[in-house]
Amino acid sequence: MDDAIFKIIKNRLVRWEGQTLNQEKLGTLRDEIYQKTKTNKFAPFSNIKKWVKEARRRMAAEAKAAGKTAKKGAAGAKKAVRSVEHAVAEVPAAVQNSLDEIKAEMSLEPVRQEVSLPKPTVVMDKVYLQSISFEIAAMRSAMDRIGRQLDKLEKELNQHRQGAE
Repeated sequence: MDDAIFKIIKNRLVRWEGQTLNQEKLGTLRDEIYQKTKTNKFAPFSNIKKWVKEARRRMAAEAKAAGKTAKKGAAGAKKAVRSVEHAVAEVPAAVQNSLDEIKAEMSLEPVRQEVSLPKPTVVMDKVYLQSISFEIAAMRSAMDRIGRQLDKLEKELNQHRQGAE
């Protein structure tokens, strides 16, 4: 879609905000596109609907990008204000001394060490092992049955081949 068509559709969508698009509005949109670009005079409505969808997608992407830059700008301004406030506000000596004392008290606490626990032992009880053996037996019987069915199909194919020759 051309940028000229995008601009035309974008302007119309802004004007028609909240309204549903019907055949009449799509027709006026097609006429406006033809008047301004001298192309797509008999564009099918399916193409116009696709252009509208693409224009809405682009508009949403532009709005999202604008929102991100606005957030970044606001965050940068807040950081600048904080850094200026931090530079202006000096900590008095008495407060600094009390902070140093608190930090020293915190460093006197014993250091916690992590103790590694031994790995748990896996207990295989009879019921668990028996259920596994039953599942294995069921799988074997199913595989045997499938093998017999495949042998039977192979014999039938050979018979058909011999009958065809």
